[in-house]
Amino acid sequence: MKIPTDELFESLKFGYVDYKESLASGASEVDLAYIMGFCRSIEQILNVYGNVSDETILKIKKPIIGDRSFQLGEKKSLKDIDYEVPTFLRQK
Repeated sequence: MKIPTDELFESLKFGYVDYKESLASGASEVDLAYIMGFCRSIEQILNVYGNVSDETILKIKKPIIGDRSFQLGEKKSLKDIDYEVPTFLRQK
């Protein structure tokens, strides 16, 4: 399958710019989450199917939005997790 990487790069740049503008204008968390999901999806498509490295994506991302991560939530240390409590109860 041929991936139009140039078009996807342009869409990714547009997504980063849209995210930056939405963040500056005080958009809701829901709107920001949609934009983040869009950007993450394109990043993953480029990584997997377009054979584009993370470093290449970071070269595009950094000048527009800096080091902001699109990962959801804060990562917890494995030491802080109580494995005696079932998973569905831990996440509340």
